[in-house]
Amino acid sequence: MKPSRFPFALLPLAAAARGGSFRGLSHIATEIFSFPPTNPIFIENLFVLPDARLLLTSFVHFGPDTNSPLHILNPVTSSVSVVTTLPNSTSQTGIAKLSGTNRYAVTAGILGDNFEFLNNTVNVYVVSLGWDASSATVVDTIPVPGVISANGLVAVGNVVLSADSRGGRILRVDTVTRTSSVAFADPLLFGDPANVSGSLGITGVNGLFLKRHGGQRWVYFTNSARGVYGRFKVNSLGYKVGRMEVLMTATSDDPVGFTNSLDDLVVDGDTDGYIAWQDRSLLKVKRYNNGTTAQTVVLGPGGVATGNTGITLKTPTSVALGLDGGHIYVGTGGAVAGNLTGGQVVKVTI
Repeated sequence: MKPSRFPFALLPLAAAARGGSFRGLSHIATEIFSFPPTNPIFIENLFVLPDARLLLTSFVHFGPDTNSPLHILNPVTSSVSVVTTLPNSTSQTGIAKLSGTNRYAVTAGILGDNFEFLNNTVNVYVVSLGWDASSATVVDTIPVPGVISANGLVAVGNVVLSADSRGGRILRVDTVTRTSSVAFADPLLFGDPANVSGSLGITGVNGLFLKRHGGQRWVYFTNSARGVYGRFKVNSLGYKVGRMEVLMTATSDDPVGFTNSLDDLVVDGDTDGYIAWQDRSLLKVKRYNNGTTAQTVVLGPGGVATGNTGITLKTPTSVALGLDGGHIYVGTGGAVAGNLTGGQVVKVTI
């Protein structure tokens, strides 16, 4: 008999009361894992599996070869292991679940200078997890030519949309036909090097998150250089429908820069966004029915959660909702004020 999808019990998770997407409860932060300085892996993205374990991509893995490791983390035992390696890559970015039982898409390539991939080294790797998710197999490698940036990733069926941070575009890759194209470009997706110092000045669209509202598919996005949090609709084939919508733009009181930029995100409830805000914060953007927004620092400078004595977010890069909906995982790159450490995973109640 063929094994069913992840036929094992969910890992135990702490219960959390939920009273809607904006709860106003005290946030409790707990560091559940950190790579040691001797293995200072930069966590770029994380994805919660059906059994509550987390897939982790690494932007920089500091290895000597071009077979970057894909990690899996058990948040209960705080143990991490390598489930497979992605050939011909040194850097991984987005993760998205494809249609089917256990297939995931991961974008990766060979990292060059200024956080760019070397041209024509970007691929979408289709990874199949084993029946108990203790190992994985790369079942397909789909080239994405002419691209030096492939960042956040979402899936619409077996089509994935990737954020081209340098080109100000959304890339579309069909994992069935193995074809890639430019879905669309938009000024809201481009960076703003005139107003931002450092290489993130040319990093435009960064994080992507897919959410359904009333039968519509919305892709939420961040723009690192412009400090924009917005969204757009897509159809069942992953093509944009209608206009782009800006939900929040950073103000002059919160200047966006190399160490103060919006990265990956999740959306809880209808439009409440939780955004990894480099270099040390988790930001919540609540959107009200009248279209106005309110920003709150949940964890980090200016908004320290309770129960997190000694916890510092070391370059937050990514966020993911826990299966119980009552907490968020925050992944970090592992650097504070230029001092290289190991990337962390921090659990924060919401």
